[in-house]
Amino acid sequence: MSKEQLQALLAKVDDDVDLQEKFKAAPDLDAAVAVAKEVGFDVSKADWLENKRLIGPHWLWEWSWI
Repeated sequence: MSKEQLQALLAKVDDDVDLQEKFKAAPDLDAAVAVAKEVGFDVSKADWLENKRLIGPHWLWEWSWI
């Protein structure tokens, strides 16, 4: 996955309250990967971890799995 795709996913999350809740409810990174796939983004655990710096601090507080 490219940096641009992750940024697009995060932008979608910023605009979609239901998606925010799905990510917040994810119990672990595997579940978060599954949520991303549900909405059309092919991300792996490594993608999330390698690009953690792109995730806003507000999401890092909300998402216990990252």
